[in-house]
This record gives sequence, C-alpha cells and structure tokens, in this order.
Amino acid sequence: MNRQKQLVFCKVCKNQKFDMKQGVICGLTNTVADFQETCEHYEEDVTLKEKEKVQELERALNHKEASQGQRFANLIIDYIFIIIFSFVAGILLALFSPETMYALEQENPILNYVFGFVIGVTYYTFFEMTTSRTMGKIITGTKVVDEQGNAPEAGTILLRSLCRYIPFDAFSFLGEGTGWHDTLSKTKVVNK
Repeated sequence: MNRQKQLVFCKVCKNQKFDMKQGVICGLTNTVADFQETCEHYEEDVTLKEKEKVQELERALNHKEASQGQRFANLIIDYIFIIIFSFVAGILLALFSPETMYALEQENPILNYVFGFVIGVTYYTFFEMTTSRTMGKIITGTKVVDEQGNAPEAGTILLRSLCRYIPFDAFSFLGEGTGWHDTLSKTKVVNK
C-alpha cells in the first residue's frame, strides 16, 4: 500500500499526530505508517473523519470553481437580461397600471432605483431558486451551489440576491477575492 492510501486511514485515526518534517505520523510509534493492508493501531475518530470529508468536498469545489472571467461574463450577460426583464416589466406596468408607469417616467431617482432593485432581486432570485443558474450562468456553463455542493435553499438565494446590491459588491471580486454576495450567503459558483 502506498503513502496516499495509508493517509486515507491515518488522517482519521485517533492515534495520529502531525510532525513538521514527516507530516501525519502514528502517535503511538512516532513513525510514518508502514502497514500494508490494515493497521493494528487504527481507531477511527468520527470528528476527524467528518472534518476530512468536509475538506475533501471543499477541495473538489475549489477545483471546479468558476474563473473570474466566467464570473465577469455572468455579470455582463445578466445585466443585459435584467435590462430586457425591466423593459418587459415596464410594458406590463404600462398595460395594467398606467399610473405606476407614469410615476416611473417622472424624474424620481429613488423610485427608479427601487424599481431597478426589485427587478434585479426578482431576476436573480427567481432563476437561481428554480435552476441554480441565471441566464449568464447558463451561457457560461456555471451554477451556484452551497458550501456542501448542493443547490442552495430559497432563503440562501434570497440573501445572495440582496447582497448583490451592497455598494461596490462587484469590486469585491478583484484580485483573488471571493465576492461579498458569495461570502455572506456561503455559496460558490462552480462549473456545471
């Protein structure tokens, strides 16, 4: 059995300890594992096993995480679709509530901001809640997942959509950072 296969057991053993030079070693023998099939000292630590499972999932998600280029493309594409969505909503308002449409046509930046906010939150929440993907994510082949790699719950998606409107959220992606709307909602965008 090679070292990698031995580490599968050693990392979750109650008797393991970490040595700066050798890595994970047996705390009883103070040596690197040398067993072939089974270790006579092996005692599974449920806490360590659960922690290792979470770390393994995080490594897998980080490996599949969408690139900054894909995220930027998502932003641009979704922005275009939000404009289209706003246009359609404006037509529907003009047909069914002309007085509301009249109010929006006036020079009232707060009302216009509220309308844009409602349209944007509705767009992101609807698409991500129903499919884990917006139109931008469909085109770039990405999707949003929670920290365990599952489709996020409705409340998480709503929080994510609201956090997009934190001032300068788009700039939180600069450098190697994760965006605020991902960090605060504990979600990631990964390749599908």
